[in-house]
Amino acid sequence: MKKVLIALSALGLVTAGLAFMILFEGKFLNFETWWDKQTRHSESIPFSPYKKYVKSSSQLHFKEANSIKLLDQHLFWKGSGAIVKPELTKDNQLVSIVIVSGGYGYSKQVEAIVTGSGGNDFVISPVITNNGKIESIGIAKTSKWNFTPLAYHGEDNFPFSGTVVTKFKTGQTIEEIQYLSGKKHGLQNRFSKKGVGLYSKEFVHGKKHGTHIYWFDRPIDPDPYQSPKGKQYSSLWMEINERAKQKFKGGVGSPDYNEWVISNYKLNGGDFMVKLLEHWHHNQKHGLFEGFDKFGNKTFKDEFKYGLRTKHKIFDKTK
Repeated sequence: MKKVLIALSALGLVTAGLAFMILFEGKFLNFETWWDKQTRHSESIPFSPYKKYVKSSSQLHFKEANSIKLLDQHLFWKGSGAIVKPELTKDNQLVSIVIVSGGYGYSKQVEAIVTGSGGNDFVISPVITNNGKIESIGIAKTSKWNFTPLAYHGEDNFPFSGTVVTKFKTGQTIEEIQYLSGKKHGLQNRFSKKGVGLYSKEFVHGKKHGTHIYWFDRPIDPDPYQSPKGKQYSSLWMEINERAKQKFKGGVGSPDYNEWVISNYKLNGGDFMVKLLEHWHHNQKHGLFEGFDKFGNKTFKDEFKYGLRTKHKIFDKTK
């Protein structure tokens, strides 16, 4: 039985190897391209673009939402006034183009195109006109309709999935944003030059959803702070930075330096005060909203339910 299992395993490996050679010409790059295409819209499959790609924000750009544009190719006069709108399925697939108003003065040489994100995925049939009016527009190839602009990276023809990073000249990250199929999906984090977190926001398919936290970048030492014997540090923050300068020598201000400082500062009881706490549900305020001053005193407390404020309280720290 054991020999049969070994033989079957060997046969499977040989078959897989032959399939790899035939389908991908023995090139891993071809397999990677194929895998990216299959997993482009997934946030959970291992080695999908969302999981593995980290790109510079310098080449990130956005394409507008989809719309239908009518182009009259006649040389001497062109029609105008036509109004058309897309008819969509529940999952936003284009099924037909509805003529709201046929307009006037159109020739027989009118072309309809879909502009915006993924516009090339649509193929529109020749436009039929009658007495200068748009009469009907068919669809030869359909795709998913996009109501919002989508993010693209470089010369890619498909919406970006992965993480986009912006950095200071020192290499310290300014901001990192996760995208899935061209929309913010996951975390958006921003940092100061010293690597201190300024905010962290959660998104789901382009909408604010989850917890959004904003921090002051002013360090708050543990109370009370005592400088080590033989030293005269005025704060824990100063002490940790002096220790970091000894450890990193010429690497002051580098990402590794900043990460070490913040990590050790927090391990020794230091912290950074929350400025604002928010909770969202599909772009609607939903849950607790709280504000704080730089000393940690609460300034207000609101509660929301699907966009409507149900409770509101202002705190006067002078009382």
